[in-house]
Amino acid sequence: MRRDHIHSAATAAVAAGVESNELVNLGYLTQPEVFQKIMRHRWEEENRKLTAYTHGVAGSLIAIATEWVEAPDDQVMELKKIRRKLGSMKFGMTDKNKTFLRKFDDRQTLRTLLNLPDKLWRQLTGDLKTSRRGFVELQSGLAIEIELVVPLRMQNLSALEFDKHLQWPHGLDKPAWLVIAEEEIKNKVPLEFELPQTLSERLATYRNEIAPRVTGVRPDHLFITWSGKPRTQATVALAIEKTVLKYVGVRLTPHQFRHLAAKLMLDANPGAIELVQQLEGHKNSQTTLRFYGGIDTKRAGRAHSALISQLKRDL
Repeated sequence: MRRDHIHSAATAAVAAGVESNELVNLGYLTQPEVFQKIMRHRWEEENRKLTAYTHGVAGSLIAIATEWVEAPDDQVMELKKIRRKLGSMKFGMTDKNKTFLRKFDDRQTLRTLLNLPDKLWRQLTGDLKTSRRGFVELQSGLAIEIELVVPLRMQNLSALEFDKHLQWPHGLDKPAWLVIAEEEIKNKVPLEFELPQTLSERLATYRNEIAPRVTGVRPDHLFITWSGKPRTQATVALAIEKTVLKYVGVRLTPHQFRHLAAKLMLDANPGAIELVQQLEGHKNSQTTLRFYGGIDTKRAGRAHSALISQLKRDL
């Protein structure tokens, strides 16, 4: 994403009148006068509105100025001042995601999703040599099961490797550990989770028995093609979305598993913002509150209403 932001910034700079032969390094894009031209051009191109993408471009350039260019503090402050002139972004969940989460207030829909990994495992663990689609769906079932217990960002989920990220420190008959180092995480917060025993056993069986039977090799990557090559993030994400739509009837993107996890946790434990923060690997609780504070407020209200009803019966 940061690479895309750099390309967009360079394109906007040239469109705003900067000579292309002047763009000799990333530091040039973080000069306040060039940064201002980039932001003004993108703002004009987007009907004089601040979009999330332009806000992201500005954020990437400011991060580059801080981390790579090591620009003076006054220059960084000037860049932030220019960004503020564009307006502020509304954070939190979109109306689309809020509408999506309401679908899982239906117990049957939620039950179907939660049981989907078990269903796919039972259906697809036979001889897969004649069904490439079955091999992909089996991987999607494992991906869905992982996302339900450990809601990873898509770039981390799709890149999972055995021995590196999926480890059995106490033997294959014990729970596996999912470990992702801070340099692989978007916000540099390392993750470490113990996986349920059933999922641990399925992952071991998949690696040591099923995948070798299909591809002829014992894989290092979790998500692989029929020929044993690692699948791309885009293909893994699309397969997950198609599988959920096919069996559950709901269009669920891999990233929305993170929103669903927060909803389920806060439904069961109103006020558990810190638990959601730890589960999703947010760097601070403010990020969690910006996204899920509204959900938590509703659940807290329900819990208090239930308390009042209980007190009426008891007193």
